Amino acid sequence: MLSDLKQLRAFLTIARLGNFTRTAHELNISQSALTIQIQQLESHLRTRLFDRNHRSVSLTPRGQELYPRIEKLVAEIEDLVTYARDTSDRERGTVTVAVLPSLAAGLLPQAIHRLNRDYPGITVCVRDTVASRVNDMTRSGEVDFGIGSPIKRDQELVWEQLVTDRFCAYMAHDYPWAAPDSVTLKDLAEHPLILPVRESSIRTHIEAAADKLKISLPAAYEVVYNSTVLAMAAQGLGVAILSELAAREGDTNRLRCVSINTPPLYRHIGILRRAGRSLSRSAELLTAALREIATQE
Repeated sequence: MLSDLKQLRAFLTIARLGNFTRTAHELNISQSALTIQIQQLESHLRTRLFDRNHRSVSLTPRGQELYPRIEKLVAEIEDLVTYARDTSDRERGTVTVAVLPSLAAGLLPQAIHRLNRDYPGITVCVRDTVASRVNDMTRSGEVDFGIGSPIKRDQELVWEQLVTDRFCAYMAHDYPWAAPDSVTLKDLAEHPLILPVRESSIRTHIEAAADKLKISLPAAYEVVYNSTVLAMAAQGLGVAILSELAAREGDTNRLRCVSINTPPLYRHIGILRRAGRSLSRSAELLTAALREIATQE
């Protein structure tokens, strides 16, 4: 049954993305394994589901006819599994959550601690990753839900805001700039900037704000880990731009924190889940703990 469900999920994802390579990446399997799954499904249904060429994949007329029925069937199976697990033991289970690294180091551990205190039989699996993967893993059902900061609207995802995360500039105390208590993005553009890589949610928000002001904020240094961003700023290599939640990952004792205004720079952090899908009892308990922690931020 589980192998059949994987084949049906693969069919739905290929139909949505129109590409085997992107589908394999989203489902976290090899392209050859994905091809075998579709071949087995076509053999079982005794019909060809996709028309393929070198650039794209499209549904055959028969595939278009079957798509809504398969989509409904997968949803019903997933709801059945969730119901069965919840009713068998409401205080045991596993929750898998995709989360931005800056939140995996702060907000989420506090929520897990509270969950473990009240429901010690629930296990939480954490997938800390970049913003785009948080969305992809949530959308595909690879995780129960995600915690992130969406940049654009996605009809396949439902988003619930938890906290607002303000961005600040961080520099060494002896950095040669007598910056006031607050600065603008235009002020920062005149200094060597230490920024997260482009795949990060933080960098995406920074560049979106710069685009609105029609200014350029090139990175003198691009860094994967937020703690490294702060460490480089502490050495006087430039000015780092990070959110306050992200800055908690590193040592800020050797740094001066300056607010960014005109405009203020921030991101909204919230819970992401698939539209039209109910969370398991265990996942609901973890999201409830997250809401409680968020009210204390």
